[in-house]
Formats: sequence, C-alpha cells, structure tokens
Amino acid sequence: MKKLTLVVILFLVSFSSFSQSKKAMKKIEAKATELVEKINNQIIAGDKSLTLSDTQKEQIKKIHTERIVGLRKLGKEASKEDKKAFNKKYYQKIYKEILSKKQLKARRKGKQKN
Repeated sequence: MKKLTLVVILFLVSFSSFSQSKKAMKKIEAKATELVEKINNQIIAGDKSLTLSDTQKEQIKKIHTERIVGLRKLGKEASKEDKKAFNKKYYQKIYKEILSKKQLKARRKGKQKN
C-alpha cells in the first residue's frame, strides 16, 4: 500500500511539473510572438511594402524562443556582459540571416520615427 501511495504521489508531482513547464513554454512563445510583431511594426513604420513574410515570422519566433529559454538557463547569477553577449548572438542571427538589407533599413527608419 505504501508503494502504491508513493507511486501515485510521484506521478502527481511529475504531472504538475509537466503542466507548469507547458505553461512556461506558452508564456515564452507569447513573448516571442510579441517581439516578432514589434520588429514587424518597426519595419512597417519605415516601409509598408517590406513587411515580414510568414516564413520570416516563424524563423524569428523560433530564434526568440531559443533566446528566452537560454537566458532563463543562464539564470539571474549571470553577469550583464554574459547576457548581452548571449542576446547579441541571437539578434545577429535575425538581422544578418533572416531580414533583408531593405528590411533592416526600413526597421531603422521606423525606429527613428517612434
């Protein structure tokens, strides 16, 4: 009976931690989507014809999701310099590999308007 109770308790604990991590991933994905829209709005403010394609949006969302998860793994003990270097690596991926040069110019122009 004690073993059965222990198994049930372990199952419930693992299930609740799984649902918490699922909630955390939803929050991270929501934040990533918000950041994609922010970039898209900056581009649109610079030039409406250069909006992000759906493929670009998905790629940027994936990169932001990886970045946020990585930052959480670094933890609060990480220095500002470590976090800055970590973020720089991911933002370079977005700005150099995904966005076109025209989109980058439009984004800069849109940021200056705001």
